[in-house]
Amino acid sequence: MSAPSPVKETLLSQRLGALGSARSWAPNVLSDLERFIRTADDYDLFRVNPIQYGRLVGLSEADAIELYVHTAKVGLFEMDWLLICAYCPQVAGSFRELDQVHPRFQCAFCNAVNDASLDDYIQVTFTVSSGVRDIIFRHPEMLTVEDFYLRYSFSKGFIAPHGMTHQQLVAALSRGFADIKAHEHRSFDFDVTAGRFEVLDLCHKLLVVFFAGGEPAERQETLVQLESGRFLLPDRPTAPRDMVLGDGRFSFRQTADLNPGKHTIRIENRTGDCGRFWFVQYPPGFTPHLVEYEPFLSGKRLLLTPSFRELYKAQLVDEGESINVSDMTFLFTDLKQSTPLYESVGDVNAYFLVRQHFEILNRIIRERSGTIIKTIGDAVMAGFERPQDAVCASIEMIEELSRFNRTASRPLGLKVGVHKGRAIAVTLNDRIDYFGQDVNIAARVQGLADVDEICISATVMEAPGVSDIVNSRSVSRNYENLKGIGQKMEVHRMTITSTQI
Repeated sequence: MSAPSPVKETLLSQRLGALGSARSWAPNVLSDLERFIRTADDYDLFRVNPIQYGRLVGLSEADAIELYVHTAKVGLFEMDWLLICAYCPQVAGSFRELDQVHPRFQCAFCNAVNDASLDDYIQVTFTVSSGVRDIIFRHPEMLTVEDFYLRYSFSKGFIAPHGMTHQQLVAALSRGFADIKAHEHRSFDFDVTAGRFEVLDLCHKLLVVFFAGGEPAERQETLVQLESGRFLLPDRPTAPRDMVLGDGRFSFRQTADLNPGKHTIRIENRTGDCGRFWFVQYPPGFTPHLVEYEPFLSGKRLLLTPSFRELYKAQLVDEGESINVSDMTFLFTDLKQSTPLYESVGDVNAYFLVRQHFEILNRIIRERSGTIIKTIGDAVMAGFERPQDAVCASIEMIEELSRFNRTASRPLGLKVGVHKGRAIAVTLNDRIDYFGQDVNIAARVQGLADVDEICISATVMEAPGVSDIVNSRSVSRNYENLKGIGQKMEVHRMTITSTQI
């Protein structure tokens, strides 16, 4: 571990002060953060995972995310949206703004074609601001070639396959690293085995893949020239090759064939800047698998964080793009006969009651780690990461509104529906919104509910933890026709009676 880079005292003090003024924080939160900024290794302050930081200092996931959202707003840290390849831990793109994220991409390291979703392979991390502490990872050209590949180019927190450590995985695949200076020529000797042998220069986003097969040959030699942003192999014919490996598609733009055995690769850097090379040997029959990670802040989780939606209203999906969400829980509410309410008590009184109802719902949704996506008249559309949080919020909203009715000038009746599934995130009317068949189903499920009733789809009822929540309540099951859906769906009805409150 290297010595920490120096802190810029004035800016650190100012921005910690701004963070302290932003809201009330639990004891030690700011002092722990200041200690982290001052004493942590440069790598620890690069692409910080708020969830892992929270575990380090004893903060809940929600509180740690809240903290880092605010640190970025006051300029202590900078927020980055990372596109991560599904088949290797390569950071394929790092963006400051959500509207710069383009979810379809090809990995420069393994050449997998990716369609990233907000759930899994769009990570949100935080790097200490250069104005507060200028860490070496803001200057990748100053890193060793090993650190450039293994720490700067790769995402943190990936879990090596087959129970291996990261060091064991690198040792199994890596055949060496090299910085090759401008106009420098170097030779490297390898014992190439059957399978894939790769030469990478990710500094220039270049890769050539050698497919080794057949009988072992006498010593072979290949010249690789780095020239004008491309690799040239004057001694060997090259061709693009598309393959399906594992459950993903890989498109190798430059490939060549050779025999196993002793092999000399000569590198000629014919450019005016340094080339950063990694030589990788994959074993025979190697099949890529989806990469697993320690818990991290996904794009979906951040978009469901109320403080992010409040503080970063300009952070929107590109209007020409949409981003997939693989699994999200949607909650819809509606008030019973809100139109007659305005007629009976007048516009001012009715609006006041409706606003109070919105405040109750918003508080409960936030407490259950959800967020209001939009209001539609007197109705609410909310999003949750976990189905059990949405179900708990549904019960608590009806219970709290029933308590509110005891002192209200006119009682309000709430109808709720919950469903989970896929969606696409888009920008609509200068806000992030969600569309798709499962969003439509969630709205239709709500339309089945009566006053003080929650209608829950079967996919939500089957989710972990939900049965434990509803077991003590009266729940009926039926198959319902949903308007515009074209098929009957299993729907569970739960009525919240006054005796339960």
